[in-house]
Amino acid sequence: MTPHETTRPLLALSAAGLLDPEQDRQVRAHVAECPECAATLDDLARLASALAALPSPVPPRRLMAATRAQVAAELARRHDRKSGAILALAGCASGWILSIAAWNVWDAIGGNPAILIWLEFSAVLAGLATAAVVRRRRRVERSF
Repeated sequence: MTPHETTRPLLALSAAGLLDPEQDRQVRAHVAECPECAATLDDLARLASALAALPSPVPPRRLMAATRAQVAAELARRHDRKSGAILALAGCASGWILSIAAWNVWDAIGGNPAILIWLEFSAVLAGLATAAVVRRRRRVERSF
């Protein structure tokens, strides 16, 4: 890409003052050499200053409170999903560890392997169920 193609999308951001210093320096260097981009940047700068001069309405307090509550609820949902996945993995891992320990004991006493496989599967399911219960409990505790 040419400097013109890479700079053109940055002109509006430069006019609004939203570029980091390095990008703004690159835009200013290009604009010094390109009259087309210089004219566009001047137009965008006038537009940005006109928009900044417009009155900005203050949102109602009720709307701000509702928005904050929705954002907090969404963040809590994301945290619950992440912690739920971590708890499920921990439950599976502990189930596998328990089943490996049981396998060694079972093998030492000469037990039936089919029963042991069922016990191993049950240990993993128990780990997942424990993770689900802990996650649900956290959610209920947070709601109070």
